[in-house]
Amino acid sequence: MVRTLLVRGMLAGLLGGLVAFGIAKTIGEPQVDKAIAFEQYVEARADHAGHEADHHDELVSRSQQNFAGLGVGTLIYGAAMGGIFGLVFAIAYGRLGTMTARGTAAVLGLLGFVAVYLVPSLKYPATPPAIGDPDTIGRRTTLYLTIILISVLSIILAVMFRRWLVDRLGEWNATIVAALAYLAVVVVAYLVLPGVNEVPQALLRGVVPANGTAGVTFPAVVLWRFRVAAAAVQVGLWATVAIGFGYLSQQALEGAAARPAVDAMTGA
Repeated sequence: MVRTLLVRGMLAGLLGGLVAFGIAKTIGEPQVDKAIAFEQYVEARADHAGHEADHHDELVSRSQQNFAGLGVGTLIYGAAMGGIFGLVFAIAYGRLGTMTARGTAAVLGLLGFVAVYLVPSLKYPATPPAIGDPDTIGRRTTLYLTIILISVLSIILAVMFRRWLVDRLGEWNATIVAALAYLAVVVVAYLVLPGVNEVPQALLRGVVPANGTAGVTFPAVVLWRFRVAAAAVQVGLWATVAIGFGYLSQQALEGAAARPAVDAMTGA
C-alpha cells in the first residue's frame, strides 16, 4: 500500500507541477522579464556613465529558461513533493482523527503549505532578478533552509502534541493549544534569525545607487506582483497535490478495503 500511495503521490505531484508551470508562465514570468529588463537598463546606464558593470555570459537563452527550464523544473519538483506527500500521508492516515483519506490529504496539504512556504516566505520573501547581492546568496540560502527546517519540525511536533492533548482537552482545545505552540516557536525563530533586506533602498527611493546611476528606481509594483505570483504558484501546487492525491488515495484505500470482502464472499 505504501508503494501505491507513493506512486499516486507522484502522479498528483506531476499534475500539481503542470498547474504550477501554468501559473508561473502566465503571471510570474512577465514580472521576471521586467526585472531582467530593469537590470539590463541599470547596467547600460552604468556603462554610459563610465562605471564598471558586471556582465554575465548567458549560457541558456531566456526562451529556454522560461519554457523548457521552467517546465522541467516544476514537474520534477512537483513529482518529488508529491512522492514525499504520499509517504507522509501513509504515516499520518488514521492518526489525525477519524477523517477520510480526502480529509487527511486536505489537512496535510494545508499544513505543508504553511510550514514549507508561508512561514519561511514571510520571513524571507521571494525576490526577482536585479534585487539581491550575489555575494550573499549562500547566506540567504542557508537562512531560508534553516527557517524551513525549523518550521517543518515544529509543525510535526505540534501535530504530535495535539494528538497527546486530545484525550485531555478534546479535539478543538487541543488543536488551538498545538497551533499556539507552533506559532510561539515560529515567533522565536523570527526574532532570533537575522533579517535579510536585499531590496536596494536606494533604488526604491530614487536615491543615487552605489554604481552612480542616479534617478534609476526599481518598480515596486513589479516586486509586489512577482511575490504575488510566487505565492500563487505555491497555492496552485499544494492545492492540486492535496486534492488530486485525496481523490487517488481514496480510490486506492477503498479498493484495498473491498478486496478482503470479495475474497471472503468468493471463498478465495
